[in-house]
Amino acid sequence: MDSVINILPEFVANQIAAGEVVNRPASAVKELLENAVDAGATKIELHLTDGGRTLIQVVDNGCGMNAQDAERCFMPHATSKLAEADDLLHIRTMGFRGEALASIAAVAQVELQTRREQDEMGTRVCIEGNKITLKESCACAPGTNICVRNLYFNTPARRQFLKSDEVEYRYAEEEFNRIALAQPGICFQLYRNGQKINHLEASNLNRRIVQLFGKAFENRLVKVAQNVPGLTVAGYICTPDYSVKGRGKQYLFVNRRIIRHGGISNLIERAYQGLLPEGKSPAFFIHLEMEPGEIDVNIHPTKTEIRFKNQDFIYKVLFAAVKFALGVNQVSDSIDFQSEQALPYQYKPKDYIPETPKVKLHPDYDPFTNPAPAGSGKASQDYREAYARNFALMQENMQVNSAPMQLLLDCVDEVQADTRPENTEAIHTEGTTGKQVRIFQLFDSYIVTPLKSGLALIDQQAASERVIYNSYSEPEAGNVPSQRTLFPQTVEFSDAHTRILKEIKEELGALGWAVEWIGGNAFMVNAMPQGAEESRTQAILEEIASACETKAMPTEAEKRQNIALAAAKELAIKKGTPLSQEEILYLTNQLFSGPAPEVSPSGKQVIRILDQAAVAGLFNRSAAANNKTENV
Repeated sequence: MDSVINILPEFVANQIAAGEVVNRPASAVKELLENAVDAGATKIELHLTDGGRTLIQVVDNGCGMNAQDAERCFMPHATSKLAEADDLLHIRTMGFRGEALASIAAVAQVELQTRREQDEMGTRVCIEGNKITLKESCACAPGTNICVRNLYFNTPARRQFLKSDEVEYRYAEEEFNRIALAQPGICFQLYRNGQKINHLEASNLNRRIVQLFGKAFENRLVKVAQNVPGLTVAGYICTPDYSVKGRGKQYLFVNRRIIRHGGISNLIERAYQGLLPEGKSPAFFIHLEMEPGEIDVNIHPTKTEIRFKNQDFIYKVLFAAVKFALGVNQVSDSIDFQSEQALPYQYKPKDYIPETPKVKLHPDYDPFTNPAPAGSGKASQDYREAYARNFALMQENMQVNSAPMQLLLDCVDEVQADTRPENTEAIHTEGTTGKQVRIFQLFDSYIVTPLKSGLALIDQQAASERVIYNSYSEPEAGNVPSQRTLFPQTVEFSDAHTRILKEIKEELGALGWAVEWIGGNAFMVNAMPQGAEESRTQAILEEIASACETKAMPTEAEKRQNIALAAAKELAIKKGTPLSQEEILYLTNQLFSGPAPEVSPSGKQVIRILDQAAVAGLFNRSAAANNKTENV
């Protein structure tokens, strides 16, 4: 009987292995850069042409190879990192499986030039589809220079699955960034289609993060450091004001190896609980150092997955380190609008005399005009009806009943009524008319207004985000008012953000920005939206560029939405900012005259409604607690 089991030829087996190890140009970039790191290089260059499909070249000043090793390195399972099975328990190098070069050579045309410092001449090897076509001595610099040309030249079907050059370049650039963050003590250079994109001098991790992602990170990095027997935690987490959708800015390294670990990402996100908008994730750059025997990296050919021998211990130490860093740097929220938390209350002694509130009078100031005839209330009524229809659709998701909905509609109606010109005196004065000031600021962070049936508490930062987002995101709103900068500002960004800002220049212009690219990674800013602080130009544009980062090409609508989200986050009135009475009234008027005033664009609740029963309950609970204490 004929056998049905075949032994695959080495060439076919290598192509199958290449499917796992080299699934796109970025995979080859990762393997070649890691080889350069393992060679002890202090300077590494990466050259990419056409996103890596035409050329991937890595030049390093590492230890180099002799003539024999220059040929043997392309053989399957050829490695200098392992000699026996026990060596797997002591791996500190990036590579060790001996699969990368053989896999790359199976699907590309490869040229290698290498020389050791002590050798007079180097070696040149050319290989195509795992077949050596040339081997000779050559004059070359110490180290290794490897060129990978025409990736998948002999597997055209695989080549057709590659994305555009732009997308493939972004994947490759991300691998470059990861290796550069893992090894901040090494100088890295990145070239794209012959043009130098990045030059990263050897530095520390803090500086390397800023080199890659821009100066906006300088004031957003919170140091994390914890050293216990068997584990060292070091690196940086970002302040909650820099949070993104997805986990694109989460970098975790174990013994300098970039890994992906959903459990650790979830753990760090739990440490931020209550500090981030819904749907957003924190950014972090964390290095873990431990004994190689405590981890298993031999799980997948890409070596980005890992198992910990004592996972619970690592989780506890890391969680404590992140919480401690957030606490020491006083990264916290004041009132959580998403919880059932009541108003903060501080006990005062019996003889305490509160300071008389001071109201700044502006009797001649009237910024509000009603588009409907005075006293008709038509604009308010039209909005009230439209908002009621919209809110009804949201009932199920918000899990509210008709009573809170009616309270919110009352809030809309009453605040709009209070901001009409004929009611300005009731808002600004006290005494002559016998009316009390009805809208005021609390703790420089919240706006409070009484209702017929309770109390409305407005988060001024969330409200400001909603107002700004509405003005930016609605195409029918027209251009956003702009203001000229006192002097033109020159700002520089990372390569990734430079590319994005050049792509969205037109959208920025429609939103009040005058941004001109002046070459390299530099831009000249001549104008910005009204209300934006010139001192924060760099940070705002960094945030906008970060929000627009995507692997796919966004539509025009998506670009505008991303810009609107970033602008709202950066330009919003922050908690702790005192507001004048006019500013309070303007903010509430704008909030309730636009769509979705009950929720910020990032998903935070803007308004908390306390009805009479809820207010009474605060005191009933307080009395019950006192009685319980007395009975103890």
